[in-house]
Amino acid sequence: MIVPPKEFFQFCAKHVSLLRELEQRANGTDLSEAEIASVVQNHASESDEQPTFISRQLKNLRILVSADHTEGYFLMAEPVRGLLRYLLEEAKPASSETVQSYINRLQQLAQKLRDALSAENPTLAELALSDTTHSLRRLHDDVSATHVSVLAEVARYKTDKRPVSVLEKYQRIVWWMQQYIAPMLDVIRVDGPMQATFAEVEQVLETATTDGLVIPVDAAERNLRLVRVTRRHALNVFEQSGKEISPLYQSLARSSNLATGAAWALDRLRLGTLEEWMQTAVVGVFSLRQQEAFSDKAIIGAVERYLNNPPVPPPTVSRSRSSDKPGAMQHREWLNALPDEIASELPVADILGWLTARYPQSDTEQLLTGFSTLFFHERFRAEFTGQAISEYETLRHIIRAHPVKLEAITK
Repeated sequence: MIVPPKEFFQFCAKHVSLLRELEQRANGTDLSEAEIASVVQNHASESDEQPTFISRQLKNLRILVSADHTEGYFLMAEPVRGLLRYLLEEAKPASSETVQSYINRLQQLAQKLRDALSAENPTLAELALSDTTHSLRRLHDDVSATHVSVLAEVARYKTDKRPVSVLEKYQRIVWWMQQYIAPMLDVIRVDGPMQATFAEVEQVLETATTDGLVIPVDAAERNLRLVRVTRRHALNVFEQSGKEISPLYQSLARSSNLATGAAWALDRLRLGTLEEWMQTAVVGVFSLRQQEAFSDKAIIGAVERYLNNPPVPPPTVSRSRSSDKPGAMQHREWLNALPDEIASELPVADILGWLTARYPQSDTEQLLTGFSTLFFHERFRAEFTGQAISEYETLRHIIRAHPVKLEAITK
């Protein structure tokens, strides 16, 4: 049975508080007929409609659907729950397992789309592209829901005035760190599975944009933009979520450690005698330091700073005129000319290998600055090749890193 959209939204607009209480009461589980009637009766004064009519409309508009086809228990339809969470900003976070399932699915779809393009099969290519769009949108929406959930949890922690123990607060923050933030950092790292999958999907879609006979070019371009938006959105969300949760985690960890230590000391004091406590736990007077004396840690730190940073004479400033360019200006001119120099040799399979081979007499700092300039340049696209770690020898160091290839961005 098709639900009239106008009637559905008019009913929801009139009964927002009723729908919200039904969702909070069920919390994803079922509701009995008696529970539904009780909630409807509590909100009967908000409308001029009869409670029996409201209960019937909840089922006719498919807001509540039968759980087991026995008309005894009902579930709130998942699209309605999603709409309420979206409008009321009560989203549920996505775990790392959920994001990993999207990544695995996108890997499979990228391979199917590549096979369909190779076989020039427009039907299979259209189906694979449609499923790719659906998976990307679900990933984007779940990532957004995670961000909203993290912000809501942080706000709840800062504004909640209930007398909650430090241990309970610490356990909640640890749960969020272990379930959502920490595992996700492993997924979204630069050489992690998500970046590799997005690079693969992006490469396949770029290939599709050059062949309009199998897939419409505009559809491939829209999906290509969606891939890039979703990648940036996921990286930004989980980076910001980590910044929101980490300070609370560190603060509560310190408070929890202090509370645990104090509880242990009080327990030992309660179980033992005062004489035993005086002999084992009280610091002897002879070991106390004089007031305002430097601690061992401060003395060691000062000595280490002196040894690691020996004093050097100030630089000599030459006041004579010279036609030589300053080193900083030469370095900047070299960085500005580097993109044009490498553009004629693209694609480059290994950026660091190209730099060390072309400029063997350059310092390590200069080579790494050139690498960063090429990696983040707007004309190029850099990505890890997935090969084993290689060694790159400079004048004073040996750099160990995964190879990174560089390609030009095609418009």
